Amino acid sequence: MSATVLLPTLSVETLLAFMAAMLVLALTPGPGFLAVVARAMSRGFGAGLAATAGLVLGDLLFLALAILGLSALAAVLGEFFLVVKWLGAAYLVWLGIALWRSGGAAAHEAPRPRGSHGGSLALGFLVTLGNPKVILFYGAFLPTFVDLAALTLGDVLLLGTVVAAVLFAVLGVYAFLAARAGRAMTNSRAQRWLNRVTGGLLVGAGVAVATR
Repeated sequence: MSATVLLPTLSVETLLAFMAAMLVLALTPGPGFLAVVARAMSRGFGAGLAATAGLVLGDLLFLALAILGLSALAAVLGEFFLVVKWLGAAYLVWLGIALWRSGGAAAHEAPRPRGSHGGSLALGFLVTLGNPKVILFYGAFLPTFVDLAALTLGDVLLLGTVVAAVLFAVLGVYAFLAARAGRAMTNSRAQRWLNRVTGGLLVGAGVAVATR
């Protein structure tokens, strides 16, 4: 493999434009934001980060599809993504209802089931796969200011790094603040309301995924 293929060729201006676009995407409230906040409030900062990691994996998948010229394939597989969308929406609603009905036990004090972070990771990934906003961003918006056919491996790594860094930076802050809010709820009455709020957020995220 030649050095030309490995070296990045994107200009600083292009990278900054892509970073700004990613920042807008990350800051725009949506089902991913709701899922991260709800997960962090109910299960702690680690679960919020795991959900964020799932969102990042989904974004990187769509970035790879766009770079490989498989956006048309993604469009052909519309029915598959529709199924994923409904599965993700149903999972979010189910989690929200379960949390709403969990009563006033302090979630952050209760033993966490093994693999809970894996569930958060899968949740974030499913939410991204079913989010039309993300699909539109990588499939339609990204090619308007980046020549995907001319990207080198170095360019791809840079773009992937920007995606991960921006999403973790923005959603990581939300997860941290949400986890702190969750820990502040120490009595059973406050925890009951916290469970209802976070359960409502998850249900809202499921509805947002289903209706977009």
